[in-house]
Amino acid sequence: MMRTLIAVVACLLPAALWGTAPAAESKDQEQVIVVFQFASADGNQAGRTFSEAMRLRAKRLGFVFVDWLSLKDAMAGAPAPNLDTTAAEMAKILKERLSARFGLWGAVRQEGDGLVMDIRGLDTEKSTTELTINKTYRAAEKQLVNPVEDQILIELTGRAKKPVPEATPEADAKVPTIGPELVKNGGFETGTATPDHWQRIDGQTTFWVGEGHPGKCIKINTDVYHDEWVEWQKKVKAGAVAADAPPPTPTKGAKYDTVAGIYGVAYDSDPIPVTPGKAYKITLDYRGLGTDFFFPKLFIRGWAKVNGEYRVVYDAYLALRSKTQSKEWESNVRIVDIPKETQAPIEYLKLKVYAYWPPGVYYFDNVSMKEVDPVAGHKPK
Repeated sequence: MMRTLIAVVACLLPAALWGTAPAAESKDQEQVIVVFQFASADGNQAGRTFSEAMRLRAKRLGFVFVDWLSLKDAMAGAPAPNLDTTAAEMAKILKERLSARFGLWGAVRQEGDGLVMDIRGLDTEKSTTELTINKTYRAAEKQLVNPVEDQILIELTGRAKKPVPEATPEADAKVPTIGPELVKNGGFETGTATPDHWQRIDGQTTFWVGEGHPGKCIKINTDVYHDEWVEWQKKVKAGAVAADAPPPTPTKGAKYDTVAGIYGVAYDSDPIPVTPGKAYKITLDYRGLGTDFFFPKLFIRGWAKVNGEYRVVYDAYLALRSKTQSKEWESNVRIVDIPKETQAPIEYLKLKVYAYWPPGVYYFDNVSMKEVDPVAGHKPK
């Protein structure tokens, strides 16, 4: 599962954390969620991973969260909540220290290949004397933790994920388009050492190879130990090039400690300008493994400028299910309607090819995006 550090949403945090007072208390401030550090027997490593995952998923539900450093400052040395912390004690912390409505805390522990999550949660608008959540959740495998995390947040906040519209490839493939190709170098044919107009390859999990459909393509390898990948990514960010990437150690065992089992590997396009209210047809070719529950995806994310910084305000994906289990190239397509009603007007999309479980090698080629003909084709919803 993907484990990502989240940027601080400073403008919506309590003034005490930043030394400046907000002009007025906003409605959004009522929707602040605090995910405290979860405990675990391994020196809190699993607890930290779980906490970060919950913050990421809370962000996707549209909540503002308090980042770890600001939370530490706000607690000012006070003990962190534990499984015995009462609703009244938590309500006081949330109100007096953090100006937040929701609190989430507890402990996690490994159980075989899965995870046991002892969860405490409080919604102060429902009660300040009774816990909103006081129960234990279990996931039989690490790859099944994400749905449980969503369930926890939905039970705590009442806010469900927005459903992702299902693609209809047979119908979408017939929809006519107009205008030029909008994805630059979607066939990955041009570039020097790395493809033009796409994220820089790292030489360990992302590769630019001549095994495409036809010509060149992007290859992603998720069967790399997570810790090795993290160390190499630090060097890549510091300027190391793909040609210098160390060969990964051959993996073994259940492989939950690989990139496939923790983060997955994503590879981004350059921004693609779009117009809210219009529809676009997106296609690509791919080859790789898959199961009923786990398969590569093409994420389609719309970005807008919100409070002075660019954020994702629209999110969809194209499922890349494999019928041939990497024996042949396959294709998929979907139409996306760029909504007008978002937090701020969408300015551009980024296309993100993504592979994770099962651990292995995946290929992507011929990424295309064109405007749908509004007269002869699909009508934007």
